[in-house]
Amino acid sequence: MKPALVVVLLVLGVPIASPAGGPGHHVFVVNTQDASVSRVDLGNMQEIGRFPVGQRPYGIAVTRDGKTVAVGVEDEEKVKFFDARDFALRGEIRIGPMHNDHIILAEDGKHVLVANFHSDDVVGVAVDTMKEAFRIEGASAPHVVKYGPRRKLAYVTCKKVTGIAIIDPAQRSLVKVHPLNVNPRSLTLSPDEARLYFGSFWVDGFFEMDPRTGKVTRLIALEPPRDNAAPQEVTYHGVEAVGGTVVLAANEGRSYVDAVDVTSGRLLDRLTTDVSKPCCIERVPSKEGEPTRALVSNIGDGTVQIVELRDGSLRSVAKIKVGAAPKRVAWFPEP
Repeated sequence: MKPALVVVLLVLGVPIASPAGGPGHHVFVVNTQDASVSRVDLGNMQEIGRFPVGQRPYGIAVTRDGKTVAVGVEDEEKVKFFDARDFALRGEIRIGPMHNDHIILAEDGKHVLVANFHSDDVVGVAVDTMKEAFRIEGASAPHVVKYGPRRKLAYVTCKKVTGIAIIDPAQRSLVKVHPLNVNPRSLTLSPDEARLYFGSFWVDGFFEMDPRTGKVTRLIALEPPRDNAAPQEVTYHGVEAVGGTVVLAANEGRSYVDAVDVTSGRLLDRLTTDVSKPCCIERVPSKEGEPTRALVSNIGDGTVQIVELRDGSLRSVAKIKVGAAPKRVAWFPEP
């Protein structure tokens, strides 16, 4: 099917057959600098639609039925809800001042959670009414909000009084806050949720923390290349556990992606091919037996990049052109 025809069918609401090979083949990508969201077909490795949403979008989530996309539009201080097919506006809610607010779908499927930096709250918005349903207070300038693998507790980076907050969205409560002496940029967790990993500024490596006690147990130091070793404020941004003991870490300032064995702290591989200021990195959902892949948002050249991990080695599978400065992504649920 030709790309132009695909876009026409998408806008008209005609169902499009998903490529074979399991879930995660369609993804929405927020383009922060051109006021749009791209829909990307990873199976055919192409952008099949780009939709205007408002100035400076950032956070994004897709409802479980795949019908609605929630986007944080920061210059409008709103979360806006769009029809996933043609991006017609369904409704909106004013949040107030926003600053790189992450948005995720709550495990109940009925709410989106907005880590609202300026209000110090995680705001729960009902998907059906598009109105505020609850607030979880006590996180200082929350930025990232992410469920742990057990899908009960969510973990939040705090940017003002720096630390990691733990919330229970089902109980609508703050569980605890762990203060830190560094500013966490992103986070990921081990499969058993016993270890949390996060990057920070000025650091060539990322940290390991015990989320039960809040104790930072070590810095996993990653030596930069000799020809690119000058101190940088922006180093590791996105970190993503991809199964077993491997974490992928995107070094935005130095433009590479590392695969690290977090048991030994050993650098397994470093991907520099086609990488351009990688920001966010998320594992591509897959079925058992499928290769381990991740999607990297390259803010340097306006692409998303599929990378594959096999036997400890990284390779670039494909790059797909999207809009300017792509960052957060949300997976479209497959039938």
